Amino acid sequence: MTKRFNFQRLFLLMSAAGIIGFTNTVTAAGFQLWEQDGASIGNYHAGRAASAEDASTAYYNPAGLIKIHNQQIVAALDPIMTDIDFRGTVGVSTAGIGTIGPQPVVAQGGNFALIPAFHYAAPINNRLVFGLSLVAPFGLKTSYGSSTFARYAATLTSLQVADLSPSLGFAVNDKLSLGAGFDFEHVRGEFDANAGNPILNTVFGTNMESTSQNVGTSNGYGYHLGILYQFTEQTRVGLAYISQIRHHLRGSSKFVGPLANNLAGGYQSSGQLKTDVTLPGTATLSIFHMINPAWDFLGSLSYTQWNVFENLVLRNVSGLSGGASSNTIVAVIPESYRNTWNLSLGGNYHASEQFMFRGALGFDQSPTNNKYRNLQLPDSDRIVFALGGHYQHTNTLGFDLGWTHYLAMNSRINNLSQSLGDQTTVTSGSVQLSADVIGVQVKWDIV
Repeated sequence: MTKRFNFQRLFLLMSAAGIIGFTNTVTAAGFQLWEQDGASIGNYHAGRAASAEDASTAYYNPAGLIKIHNQQIVAALDPIMTDIDFRGTVGVSTAGIGTIGPQPVVAQGGNFALIPAFHYAAPINNRLVFGLSLVAPFGLKTSYGSSTFARYAATLTSLQVADLSPSLGFAVNDKLSLGAGFDFEHVRGEFDANAGNPILNTVFGTNMESTSQNVGTSNGYGYHLGILYQFTEQTRVGLAYISQIRHHLRGSSKFVGPLANNLAGGYQSSGQLKTDVTLPGTATLSIFHMINPAWDFLGSLSYTQWNVFENLVLRNVSGLSGGASSNTIVAVIPESYRNTWNLSLGGNYHASEQFMFRGALGFDQSPTNNKYRNLQLPDSDRIVFALGGHYQHTNTLGFDLGWTHYLAMNSRINNLSQSLGDQTTVTSGSVQLSADVIGVQVKWDIV
């Protein structure tokens, strides 16, 4: 018998989702994240808009909610381990003081992060199903520390995105279903670097190193749509679209150290930091095909409209400009991102009623423009491998474990010049990047 919608239970689930989603650091060393659950880590989101195997379809394709026949909770935690190795040179110059030519740099910008996800589905009647998701659709974190010359170009860069999305799935008939949902996003961005160079230390006879810390937050709104068509009992195709969301980050800029306050030192700040970021829209076409009772084929092709990310402009930054303290510096970081494709092909093997195994191969195209690749996000095209499995412990409780490995193509940063107030850095070198994602998920059918 179908379990009906319960508003009191929904309120409790939303509270739990808030705890899970916002007491963890929602970051990763990549801009777009494909990890919005734990099960699909095992087949690199192949079939994400068509498989509709659990409540996570509320985010991937809300039309798939019609496949959920009881109240269901999905909770996942995905550890991400990244390795970003930069080998090259960084030069720094300070207006009116002098220039330090290219210095050899070996810097590691990788990190460890946890990405949580929460999904809930509840049938309202036989043709309408409600869904609720809390996910991290985007995120990045690169941290190079302060021990090498790379600190003048970047120390910490992070973008944290939490997306809360209620959805509805509606069955038009036995073959066709439609879905739609709203997206409520919260974003926190941080862009930090060091100011100074050894010439300043020689001139003043002391360490003049100072830090620039810039943090902003924003709330934004968007939507997602989906359509699912069941051609036969074995084959269905899904098409889903997640809209772009415009964010207006507002926050503070802090300049701390001997260079602050017209070289008097201390703490200098601006409470008017501004920057605008558009998170791109993504369209996904997926297929799910049951070859026989033991084998399933899954595939997805996604297109992301990255060309909305042209420049990152930070306004009202605190620092030195024209030899004097200023809280109105404008920093322009060109990006010129391009639209990208992502392909994933995978399969499921049903070994028994309790055990299912997953696998996939994929290709993830980077939006990075070779001319403007930077230390903040030194991304490149990636080949992807994935393995995983599902264990059905009882009729109502199942567990998933998956692993995805990203192997990025080697890339270069080509004499990239970046300026912040009186300081200009020039970065050149090669970048090697890889990442591993572990997906852990529990699915509970409330019957």
